[in-house]
Amino acid sequence: MPDRKLNICEEKPIKMIVNDKELVTFMCTPNSLKELALGYLYNRNLISGINDILVLRSCDDRDVISVMTNNDLAEKEYNLIDVLASGCGSGSIREKKMQQLPFIEPEPGFNFSLLYLHEMTKNMFAEAELYQKTGGVHCAAMINQQDKLLQREDIGRHNAVDKIVGAGLMAGIDLRKTAILTTGRLSSDMLLKAVSARVPVVVSRSIPSDLALEIAENAGITIVGRAVSSSPIVYSHSVRITDH
Repeated sequence: MPDRKLNICEEKPIKMIVNDKELVTFMCTPNSLKELALGYLYNRNLISGINDILVLRSCDDRDVISVMTNNDLAEKEYNLIDVLASGCGSGSIREKKMQQLPFIEPEPGFNFSLLYLHEMTKNMFAEAELYQKTGGVHCAAMINQQDKLLQREDIGRHNAVDKIVGAGLMAGIDLRKTAILTTGRLSSDMLLKAVSARVPVVVSRSIPSDLALEIAENAGITIVGRAVSSSPIVYSHSVRITDH
């Protein structure tokens, strides 16, 4: 009889304390927790970069991430202590009115071929260890025009993207010169993470929602969907894509 434990994925509540106050509890895969915290704070515009962080540590035995920043967070951020389910995001289009979205201008010479994005997405799946083991987690990768830079996994697609952004910040990567690959569908809150991180290209094996596409069009973000299929779809700002 097959061992059922081989086909389950780990999910734990991880509390994040920021400046000695509880901010959020993640329901997540308990790895790359520092990257998760950093990416979450950055994608929520609660910090402007890694230089805003004075202390960042995770205590595995206490299931806690502790963060100290050089500026106090607004009190309203603590008013409702959130528990973020693994399937839920942290953003809302109500928080960023469409006309207030920054626009990411295309840069000459910064583009990707569809073939390259297709191959890099296949590579992400091939090297996703937890996904290969359980089939029950999401993965996100960060690439530039030459290679894959980083890859992270989590039971939640939003957490995986926060982890990859946090890892990029820790590595000193210029996020404006990258693309994010994700196994998850592209909902509005996923696109808002890309807007906040100033990542100009988002690639998924799935498709965007209509609101996600509207955000991408207004913010200058290129969306490529169905990336592992034989015919990927370029949904927005195709100037950054060749061979389509």
